[in-house]
Amino acid sequence: MSVMSIRINDDKRKTLKVIASIEGKSMGSIVSELIEDYISENKQKIRELSERENLNDIMKMSKEAFREWDNDEDEVYNKL
Repeated sequence: MSVMSIRINDDKRKTLKVIASIEGKSMGSIVSELIEDYISENKQKIRELSERENLNDIMKMSKEAFREWDNDEDEVYNKL
């Protein structure tokens, strides 16, 4: 399993922590569930793109989305 850091404002983090506590879940498990839902909802987009375009072109498109994690602060996660 990989580790990912996200930046979230303090108020949202506190609210998530309260909700997680009420539901008896960890904040990480809630975020993981939300990511799974998002991926499930958007898998069709990837299928449609892969039918029309080369998969390498799709990966190039996503490179820009991951640029924000390409920094010294998050470099530690590359070694895990």
